[in-house]
Amino acid sequence: MREIYKRNPTEIVLFGLALWVALVSAFLPSSARAVGLQPQGINLGATSFYDGFGRNEEGFTYLAYLQWGHAETINGRSYLGKVQPDKPIQYVLDPTINAFVLINQLVYTLPYELFGDSAHAGINFMIPMILFDATSNPNPPSNLIQDNGFGLGDITFGPMLQFRPVMAFGRPFFTNRIEFNITAPTGKYDPSKDINQSSNFTSLIPSWAVTLLYLPHCELSARFSYLYNFKNLNPTLGYILRNQLENPPQIRYAQAGQAGWVNFAASFEFPETFHFGVNGYYFMQFNLDLWQMADGTSNPGDMSFNDYGKVTIFGIGPGAMWAIDEPNKVFANVYFQLIADNTAKNDFVINLRYIHSF
Repeated sequence: MREIYKRNPTEIVLFGLALWVALVSAFLPSSARAVGLQPQGINLGATSFYDGFGRNEEGFTYLAYLQWGHAETINGRSYLGKVQPDKPIQYVLDPTINAFVLINQLVYTLPYELFGDSAHAGINFMIPMILFDATSNPNPPSNLIQDNGFGLGDITFGPMLQFRPVMAFGRPFFTNRIEFNITAPTGKYDPSKDINQSSNFTSLIPSWAVTLLYLPHCELSARFSYLYNFKNLNPTLGYILRNQLENPPQIRYAQAGQAGWVNFAASFEFPETFHFGVNGYYFMQFNLDLWQMADGTSNPGDMSFNDYGKVTIFGIGPGAMWAIDEPNKVFANVYFQLIADNTAKNDFVINLRYIHSF
């Protein structure tokens, strides 16, 4: 990326800023999102600055992600009660949830030139390892959270198409990448646990990453993703339905609602090779989770058989990048969740990322 800034600078490109704002705004609807069944380990803020850039010649790129999320509140659902977005649920008191995630990603860019050498295809492969440490008040009326410890998460893989930067005014102005990833239920899963590494179902995740170089030494990036979830034939019921009901519901399958989210970032270079800025993400579930019962009936919503809405998460915070040299880059990002409806609300998320091109 450093060679971008060795080119002749141009005047302010207001159109670039307006375009980025329009793209992000289109994916920021003001509604709520649903919780419970959404898969673990989706890319909420794992990528940030210069996200639209990628390799444009044959070879391998290795990426390592290390993330720590810490939550002390679970918002949005009151068991057999009414919707309470942005309010702690009452049947789990004093929760503490720590999630430590290490993801190893390998990307191979194919040698074939597409669209007159304006793009190259590639293959993406990610393996996560996840450690959960969750506790809560075990005394009634509270219930004890049970996590699944340490184990492999679900593998994500799929094709990608990296485009070369679009030149304008004698310098790179815009670049983008399209990905179509599949998350397979290969991770550790125990339906008797409340928190698992695996979702136990397959998900499709198409995404579009863009970077706009609207000023010399400045960039705006965003990644727009859509999430389609298939059926879970053995869903976890959680502590209450598993242990406290005399006749737990007999479930044929559960299906998490469809969702979309955007990662967005803005940064500037100062001094040379160091980049500082802000990054964030917004996640929204579009439709309710679906529960199909053994007797043929179905229920949208959660297992208290009420419509409690959908999950919404908004996180934002500072970030930094060090472009050590062309093959090696290091990122550090911190996120604070300002909105977390119908899900655990992280007090903070710390994300470190390393990129090396072979």
